Amino acid sequence: MNLNRLLSYFENQRDGFIDLMKQMIAFQTYSGDRKAINAFSDFLEEIFSEFTLKKKRIPCPGGDILEFSYSPDSNDFIVLLAHMDTVKVSETPIKIKTVNHQLHGSGSYDMKNGIALFYYTLKAIQAFNLNIKKKLKLILTPDEETGSQGSMPYLLKECQDARAVLLPEPCCPDGGVKTRRKGVVSIIANLHGKTSHSGIDPEKGSDANRGLMRLIQTIDEILKNYPGASFNPGIISGGIQTNIISGESMLRGELRSFSDRDINRISGKLKEIKNLQGITVHIEILKVHPPLEPTPANRELYSRVRRISRRLGNELPACSSGGSSDGSSLSQAGIPVLDGLGLKGAGAHSAREHIDVSDFAFRATLLTALCQEISND
Repeated sequence: MNLNRLLSYFENQRDGFIDLMKQMIAFQTYSGDRKAINAFSDFLEEIFSEFTLKKKRIPCPGGDILEFSYSPDSNDFIVLLAHMDTVKVSETPIKIKTVNHQLHGSGSYDMKNGIALFYYTLKAIQAFNLNIKKKLKLILTPDEETGSQGSMPYLLKECQDARAVLLPEPCCPDGGVKTRRKGVVSIIANLHGKTSHSGIDPEKGSDANRGLMRLIQTIDEILKNYPGASFNPGIISGGIQTNIISGESMLRGELRSFSDRDINRISGKLKEIKNLQGITVHIEILKVHPPLEPTPANRELYSRVRRISRRLGNELPACSSGGSSDGSSLSQAGIPVLDGLGLKGAGAHSAREHIDVSDFAFRATLLTALCQEISND
Protein backbone atom coordinates (compact mmCIF):
# COMPACT_ATOMS: atom_id res chain seq x y z
CA MET A 1 0.00 0.00 0.00
CA ASN A 2 1.25 3.48 -0.88
CA LEU A 3 0.91 5.20 2.49
CA ASN A 4 1.60 8.69 1.17
CA ARG A 5 -1.18 8.31 -1.36
CA LEU A 6 -3.51 7.14 1.40
CA LEU A 7 -2.44 10.05 3.60
CA SER A 8 -3.17 12.50 0.77
CA TYR A 9 -6.61 10.92 0.32
CA PHE A 10 -7.48 11.51 3.98
CA GLU A 11 -6.14 15.06 3.89
CA ASN A 12 -8.69 15.74 1.15
CA GLN A 13 -11.41 14.21 3.36
CA ARG A 14 -10.78 16.53 6.33
CA ASP A 15 -13.73 18.86 5.70
CA GLY A 16 -16.05 15.87 5.49
CA PHE A 17 -14.59 14.50 8.71
CA ILE A 18 -15.24 17.81 10.48
CA ASP A 19 -18.81 17.90 9.22
CA LEU A 20 -19.45 14.33 10.36
CA MET A 21 -17.92 15.09 13.75
CA LYS A 22 -20.20 18.11 14.23
CA GLN A 23 -23.23 15.96 13.43
CA MET A 24 -22.15 13.30 15.92
CA ILE A 25 -21.27 15.75 18.69
CA ALA A 26 -24.73 17.33 18.33
CA PHE A 27 -26.15 14.11 19.82
CA GLN A 28 -25.84 14.46 23.60
CA THR A 29 -25.18 10.82 24.42
CA TYR A 30 -24.63 11.02 28.16
CA SER A 31 -24.09 7.74 29.97
CA GLY A 32 -27.39 6.30 31.18
CA ASP A 33 -29.55 8.23 28.71
CA ARG A 34 -30.75 5.18 26.82
CA LYS A 35 -33.13 7.10 24.57
CA ALA A 36 -30.45 9.56 23.41
CA ILE A 37 -27.85 6.83 22.85
CA ASN A 38 -30.29 4.77 20.79
CA ALA A 39 -31.18 7.85 18.72
CA PHE A 40 -27.45 8.23 18.03
CA SER A 41 -27.34 4.55 17.03
CA ASP A 42 -30.17 5.20 14.55
CA PHE A 43 -28.09 8.03 13.07
CA LEU A 44 -25.01 5.82 12.79
CA GLU A 45 -27.00 3.08 11.08
CA GLU A 46 -28.01 5.61 8.46
CA ILE A 47 -24.47 6.96 8.03
CA PHE A 48 -22.88 3.51 7.71
CA SER A 49 -25.61 2.29 5.34
CA GLU A 50 -23.51 3.46 2.37
CA PHE A 51 -21.32 0.40 2.94
CA THR A 52 -22.30 -3.23 2.50
CA LEU A 53 -22.37 -4.29 6.13
CA LYS A 54 -24.11 -6.84 8.29
CA LYS A 55 -25.73 -5.15 11.27
CA LYS A 56 -26.71 -6.21 14.77
CA ARG A 57 -28.27 -4.28 17.66
CA ILE A 58 -28.13 -5.89 21.05
CA PRO A 59 -30.33 -4.46 23.84
CA CYS A 60 -28.39 -3.32 26.89
CA PRO A 61 -29.52 -1.44 30.03
CA GLY A 62 -27.63 1.73 29.05
CA GLY A 63 -28.60 1.62 25.39
CA ASP A 64 -28.17 -0.78 22.49
CA ILE A 65 -24.81 -2.24 21.48
CA LEU A 66 -24.34 -1.56 17.76
CA GLU A 67 -22.25 -3.93 15.65
CA PHE A 68 -21.34 -3.75 11.96
CA SER A 69 -19.48 -6.52 10.11
CA TYR A 70 -17.57 -5.87 6.92
CA SER A 71 -16.89 -8.86 4.64
CA PRO A 72 -15.29 -11.22 3.83
CA ASP A 73 -17.23 -14.05 5.40
CA SER A 74 -14.26 -15.35 7.37
CA ASN A 75 -13.78 -16.88 10.79
CA ASP A 76 -10.75 -14.63 11.23
CA PHE A 77 -11.64 -11.12 12.27
CA ILE A 78 -10.39 -7.80 13.63
CA VAL A 79 -12.46 -5.74 16.07
CA LEU A 80 -12.65 -1.95 15.91
CA LEU A 81 -14.08 -0.95 19.28
CA ALA A 82 -15.45 2.41 20.44
CA HIS A 83 -18.06 3.69 22.86
CA MET A 84 -20.96 6.01 22.14
CA ASP A 85 -21.61 7.34 25.64
CA THR A 86 -20.08 10.56 26.93
CA VAL A 87 -19.71 12.24 30.31
CA LYS A 88 -22.08 15.04 31.26
CA VAL A 89 -20.03 18.00 32.52
CA SER A 90 -22.61 20.80 32.47
CA GLU A 91 -26.37 21.32 32.41
CA THR A 92 -26.15 23.01 29.02
CA PRO A 93 -24.44 21.37 26.04
CA ILE A 94 -20.90 22.49 25.26
CA LYS A 95 -20.95 24.82 22.26
CA ILE A 96 -19.70 23.10 19.11
CA LYS A 97 -17.10 25.34 17.52
CA THR A 98 -13.94 25.26 15.45
CA VAL A 99 -11.05 27.46 16.59
CA ASN A 100 -8.10 27.26 14.21
CA HIS A 101 -7.44 23.49 14.01
CA GLN A 102 -9.38 22.61 17.18
CA LEU A 103 -12.91 21.22 17.09
CA HIS A 104 -14.65 21.69 20.46
CA GLY A 105 -17.61 19.69 21.71
CA SER A 106 -18.73 17.07 24.21
CA GLY A 107 -17.42 13.64 23.30
CA SER A 108 -15.27 14.94 20.44
CA TYR A 109 -12.08 13.66 22.08
CA ASP A 110 -13.49 10.80 24.14
CA MET A 111 -14.36 9.30 21.78
CA LYS A 112 -16.64 10.09 18.86
CA ASN A 113 -13.64 10.82 16.67
CA GLY A 114 -12.95 7.07 16.94
CA ILE A 115 -16.32 6.28 15.37
CA ALA A 116 -15.58 8.77 12.58
CA LEU A 117 -12.21 7.07 12.03
CA PHE A 118 -14.04 3.77 11.53
CA TYR A 119 -16.28 5.40 8.94
CA TYR A 120 -13.36 6.85 7.01
CA THR A 121 -11.41 3.59 7.22
CA LEU A 122 -14.29 1.90 5.39
CA LYS A 123 -14.42 4.75 2.87
CA ALA A 124 -10.72 4.28 2.09
CA ILE A 125 -11.06 0.52 1.80
CA GLN A 126 -13.82 1.09 -0.73
CA ALA A 127 -12.08 3.96 -2.58
CA PHE A 128 -8.79 2.07 -2.97
CA ASN A 129 -10.41 -1.35 -3.38
CA LEU A 130 -8.18 -2.67 -0.63
CA ASN A 131 -7.96 -6.44 -0.27
CA ILE A 132 -9.26 -7.14 3.23
CA LYS A 133 -9.00 -10.87 3.90
CA LYS A 134 -10.31 -10.89 7.45
CA LYS A 135 -13.69 -9.71 8.65
CA LEU A 136 -13.82 -6.29 10.29
CA LYS A 137 -16.19 -6.02 13.24
CA LEU A 138 -17.12 -2.50 14.30
CA ILE A 139 -18.54 -2.67 17.82
CA LEU A 140 -19.97 0.45 19.46
CA THR A 141 -20.99 0.25 23.11
CA PRO A 142 -23.32 2.46 25.22
CA ASP A 143 -21.85 2.29 28.72
CA GLU A 144 -18.03 2.39 28.79
CA GLU A 145 -17.87 5.57 30.85
CA THR A 146 -19.80 3.91 33.69
CA GLY A 147 -17.83 0.65 33.73
CA SER A 148 -19.33 -1.37 30.83
CA GLN A 149 -21.36 -3.52 33.20
CA GLY A 150 -24.01 -4.19 30.54
CA SER A 151 -21.77 -4.53 27.49
CA MET A 152 -18.66 -6.28 28.84
CA PRO A 153 -20.09 -9.84 28.84
CA TYR A 154 -20.98 -9.35 25.17
CA LEU A 155 -17.55 -7.91 24.35
CA LEU A 156 -15.71 -10.77 26.02
CA LYS A 157 -17.76 -13.28 24.03
CA GLU A 158 -17.59 -11.49 20.67
CA CYS A 159 -13.90 -10.58 20.87
CA GLN A 160 -12.48 -13.79 22.34
CA ASP A 161 -11.10 -15.08 19.01
CA ALA A 162 -10.18 -11.71 17.49
CA ARG A 163 -6.79 -11.36 15.83
CA ALA A 164 -6.71 -7.85 17.30
CA VAL A 165 -8.94 -5.35 19.07
CA LEU A 166 -8.14 -1.79 18.01
CA LEU A 167 -9.39 1.07 20.19
CA PRO A 168 -9.25 4.72 19.04
CA GLU A 169 -9.44 6.00 22.61
CA PRO A 170 -7.61 9.35 23.00
CA CYS A 171 -3.93 9.03 22.25
CA CYS A 172 -1.14 10.13 24.60
CA PRO A 173 -0.44 13.88 24.90
CA ASP A 174 2.61 13.37 22.64
CA GLY A 175 0.52 11.45 20.10
CA GLY A 176 1.64 7.98 21.13
CA VAL A 177 -0.51 4.92 21.79
CA LYS A 178 -1.37 3.62 25.26
CA THR A 179 0.36 0.35 26.10
CA ARG A 180 -0.28 0.48 29.86
CA ARG A 181 -3.32 1.55 31.85
CA LYS A 182 -4.06 1.46 35.54
CA GLY A 183 -6.56 -1.00 36.86
CA VAL A 184 -9.36 0.36 39.02
CA VAL A 185 -10.71 -1.11 42.24
CA SER A 186 -13.70 0.29 44.11
CA ILE A 187 -13.32 0.40 47.90
CA ILE A 188 -16.36 0.58 50.16
CA ALA A 189 -15.56 0.92 53.87
CA ASN A 190 -18.12 1.02 56.68
CA LEU A 191 -16.88 1.84 60.17
CA HIS A 192 -18.79 1.29 63.39
CA GLY A 193 -17.97 2.89 66.75
CA LYS A 194 -20.18 3.98 69.63
CA THR A 195 -22.19 7.16 70.10
CA SER A 196 -22.09 9.32 73.21
CA HIS A 197 -22.62 12.94 74.21
CA SER A 198 -19.56 14.94 73.13
CA GLY A 199 -19.81 17.26 76.14
CA ILE A 200 -21.07 15.14 79.05
CA ASP A 201 -19.45 11.73 78.47
CA PRO A 202 -17.23 11.73 75.35
CA GLU A 203 -15.04 9.02 76.92
CA LYS A 204 -17.93 6.56 76.61
CA GLY A 205 -17.97 6.92 72.85
CA SER A 206 -15.81 5.45 70.08
CA ASP A 207 -15.46 7.97 67.27
CA ALA A 208 -16.00 6.35 63.88
CA ASN A 209 -15.00 9.60 62.17
CA ARG A 210 -11.53 9.49 63.74
CA GLY A 211 -11.43 5.81 62.82
CA LEU A 212 -12.04 6.84 59.23
CA MET A 213 -9.12 9.28 59.42
CA ARG A 214 -6.90 6.46 60.71
CA LEU A 215 -8.12 4.17 57.94
CA ILE A 216 -7.11 6.66 55.25
CA GLN A 217 -3.70 7.07 56.87
CA THR A 218 -3.30 3.27 57.10
CA ILE A 219 -4.11 2.82 53.40
CA ASP A 220 -1.63 5.56 52.49
CA GLU A 221 1.06 3.77 54.52
CA ILE A 222 0.34 0.45 52.78
CA LEU A 223 0.66 2.08 49.35
CA LYS A 224 4.15 3.41 50.12
CA ASN A 225 5.37 -0.12 49.38
CA TYR A 226 3.70 -0.21 45.96
CA PRO A 227 5.15 2.42 43.58
CA GLY A 228 2.65 3.61 40.99
CA ALA A 229 -0.38 2.67 43.07
CA SER A 230 -2.75 5.45 44.08
CA PHE A 231 -5.72 5.79 46.40
CA ASN A 232 -8.50 8.38 46.32
CA PRO A 233 -10.83 8.50 49.37
CA GLY A 234 -13.53 9.92 47.09
CA ILE A 235 -16.72 10.17 49.16
CA ILE A 236 -16.62 10.21 52.96
CA SER A 237 -19.37 10.80 55.49
CA GLY A 238 -20.19 10.26 59.15
CA GLY A 239 -21.93 11.59 62.20
CA ILE A 240 -25.44 12.85 62.86
CA GLN A 241 -24.96 15.89 65.13
CA THR A 242 -22.12 18.17 66.18
CA ASN A 243 -22.68 17.27 69.84
CA ILE A 244 -22.68 13.50 69.32
CA ILE A 245 -19.60 11.30 68.99
CA SER A 246 -20.03 9.61 65.62
CA GLY A 247 -21.03 5.98 65.83
CA GLU A 248 -20.75 5.32 62.10
CA SER A 249 -18.77 6.58 59.13
CA MET A 250 -18.42 5.59 55.50
CA LEU A 251 -15.92 5.82 52.66
CA ARG A 252 -16.43 5.20 48.93
CA GLY A 253 -13.05 5.40 47.24
CA GLU A 254 -10.88 3.80 44.60
CA LEU A 255 -7.49 2.18 44.21
CA ARG A 256 -5.51 2.30 40.95
CA SER A 257 -2.34 0.52 39.87
CA PHE A 258 -0.56 -0.56 36.67
CA SER A 259 0.04 -4.00 38.20
CA ASP A 260 -2.69 -6.57 38.68
CA ARG A 261 -0.42 -8.40 41.14
CA ASP A 262 -0.06 -5.26 43.25
CA ILE A 263 -3.81 -4.65 43.15
CA ASN A 264 -4.41 -8.15 44.49
CA ARG A 265 -1.78 -7.77 47.20
CA ILE A 266 -3.05 -4.38 48.35
CA SER A 267 -6.65 -5.63 48.29
CA GLY A 268 -5.63 -8.55 50.49
CA LYS A 269 -4.00 -6.22 53.03
CA LEU A 270 -7.08 -3.97 53.10
CA LYS A 271 -9.36 -6.92 53.78
CA GLU A 272 -7.23 -7.75 56.84
CA ILE A 273 -8.16 -4.43 58.47
CA LYS A 274 -10.92 -5.35 60.92
CA ASN A 275 -10.42 -2.98 63.84
CA LEU A 276 -8.72 0.39 64.34
CA GLN A 277 -8.40 1.36 68.01
CA GLY A 278 -11.80 0.05 68.94
CA ILE A 279 -13.55 0.97 65.68
CA THR A 280 -14.93 -1.97 63.73
CA VAL A 281 -14.01 -1.81 60.05
CA HIS A 282 -15.70 -3.65 57.20
CA ILE A 283 -14.14 -3.21 53.75
CA GLU A 284 -15.69 -4.40 50.51
CA ILE A 285 -13.55 -4.44 47.38
CA LEU A 286 -14.89 -4.57 43.83
CA LYS A 287 -12.70 -4.74 40.73
CA VAL A 288 -14.00 -2.26 38.16
CA HIS A 289 -11.30 -2.55 35.48
CA PRO A 290 -8.12 -4.63 35.43
CA PRO A 291 -4.90 -2.93 34.36
CA LEU A 292 -3.77 -2.98 30.73
CA GLU A 293 -0.39 -4.65 30.83
CA PRO A 294 2.16 -5.11 28.00
CA THR A 295 1.53 -8.73 27.01
CA PRO A 296 3.55 -10.30 24.14
CA ALA A 297 0.53 -10.02 21.82
CA ASN A 298 0.00 -6.37 22.72
CA ARG A 299 3.69 -5.63 22.20
CA GLU A 300 3.50 -7.18 18.72
CA LEU A 301 0.59 -4.92 17.77
CA TYR A 302 2.50 -1.89 19.00
CA SER A 303 5.54 -2.93 16.95
CA ARG A 304 3.35 -3.20 13.86
CA VAL A 305 1.77 0.23 14.21
CA ARG A 306 5.11 1.83 15.02
CA ARG A 307 6.61 0.42 11.81
CA ILE A 308 3.71 1.86 9.81
CA SER A 309 4.10 5.20 11.56
CA ARG A 310 7.81 5.28 10.76
CA ARG A 311 7.01 4.84 7.08
CA LEU A 312 4.95 8.01 7.43
CA GLY A 313 7.91 9.79 8.99
CA ASN A 314 6.48 9.73 12.50
CA GLU A 315 8.13 7.99 15.47
CA LEU A 316 5.05 6.76 17.33
CA PRO A 317 5.81 6.64 21.08
CA ALA A 318 4.00 4.68 23.77
CA CYS A 319 2.77 5.88 27.14
CA SER A 320 1.03 4.81 30.32
CA SER A 321 -2.35 6.16 31.40
CA GLY A 322 -4.01 6.40 34.78
CA GLY A 323 -7.40 6.03 33.09
CA SER A 324 -9.10 2.78 32.16
CA SER A 325 -10.85 1.42 29.08
CA ASP A 326 -12.59 -1.71 27.81
CA GLY A 327 -9.29 -2.77 26.28
CA SER A 328 -7.95 -3.57 29.74
CA SER A 329 -10.59 -6.23 30.39
CA LEU A 330 -10.20 -7.73 26.93
CA SER A 331 -6.41 -7.86 27.25
CA GLN A 332 -6.64 -9.62 30.61
CA ALA A 333 -8.81 -12.23 28.89
CA GLY A 334 -5.89 -12.98 26.53
CA ILE A 335 -7.13 -10.95 23.55
CA PRO A 336 -4.53 -8.84 21.63
CA VAL A 337 -5.30 -5.15 22.21
CA LEU A 338 -3.92 -1.86 20.90
CA ASP A 339 -5.31 1.21 22.67
CA GLY A 340 -4.99 4.97 22.19
CA LEU A 341 -5.31 5.19 18.39
CA GLY A 342 -7.58 8.25 18.51
CA LEU A 343 -6.83 11.85 17.57
CA LYS A 344 -4.77 14.31 19.56
CA GLY A 345 -6.78 16.67 21.72
CA ALA A 346 -7.44 17.54 25.34
CA GLY A 347 -10.10 18.19 27.96
CA ALA A 348 -11.71 14.76 28.25
CA HIS A 349 -14.68 14.86 30.67
CA SER A 350 -14.63 18.66 30.80
CA ALA A 351 -16.12 21.70 29.10
CA ARG A 352 -12.74 22.23 27.36
CA GLU A 353 -12.96 19.00 25.38
CA HIS A 354 -11.62 19.22 21.82
CA ILE A 355 -9.70 17.38 19.11
CA ASP A 356 -6.92 18.53 16.80
CA VAL A 357 -8.42 18.02 13.33
CA SER A 358 -5.00 18.45 11.71
CA ASP A 359 -4.19 15.00 13.16
CA PHE A 360 -7.05 13.30 11.30
CA ALA A 361 -5.24 12.24 8.12
CA PHE A 362 -2.35 10.64 10.02
CA ARG A 363 -4.64 8.73 12.42
CA ALA A 364 -6.93 7.53 9.64
CA THR A 365 -3.95 6.37 7.57
CA LEU A 366 -2.49 4.56 10.56
CA LEU A 367 -5.74 2.73 11.34
CA THR A 368 -6.49 1.80 7.73
CA ALA A 369 -2.96 0.53 7.06
CA LEU A 370 -2.94 -1.45 10.31
CA CYS A 371 -6.26 -3.12 9.45
CA GLN A 372 -4.97 -4.14 6.03
CA GLU A 373 -1.66 -5.43 7.37
CA ILE A 374 -3.27 -7.56 10.09
CA SER A 375 -5.90 -8.72 7.61
CA ASN A 376 -3.32 -9.96 5.14
CA ASP A 377 -1.29 -12.04 7.62
